[in-house]
Amino acid sequence: IKGSIGYIEYSYKIKLGLPAAQVENKEGKFINPTVASFQDAAKYATWTADNDFYAVIGDPAGATSYPIVAATFILLPAEKAETNKQVTAFINWAYTNGDKAASDLGYVPLPKETKDAIRAYWVAKKIK
Repeated sequence: IKGSIGYIEYSYKIKLGLPAAQVENKEGKFINPTVASFQDAAKYATWTADNDFYAVIGDPAGATSYPIVAATFILLPAEKAETNKQVTAFINWAYTNGDKAASDLGYVPLPKETKDAIRAYWVAKKIK
């Protein structure tokens, strides 16, 4: 539809060579969607054990941060302790081995410090 706007994940934009709009961020800068601008936005996420690593990073601070970013979360039911250990083992494998695959697909891997904090959280919560 002429003049309409749609949202797609970045990997589709790259793969299909689609145009993207520069979007004005919190600092008043118009930013292109790029891996670097997503990484800059992720720096402002407040992923901590205090909030169970849940953080919405919409319209983050930072002159070079893209304002429309999202993270994917995995919720583990407390009553499924053994299954949760298998899930965290897989996630740990992905944290250790998956950065290149994630980057190749247009996703931004979590910073090492965040992964390490999540691993410590699993131990503290007896999930791992």
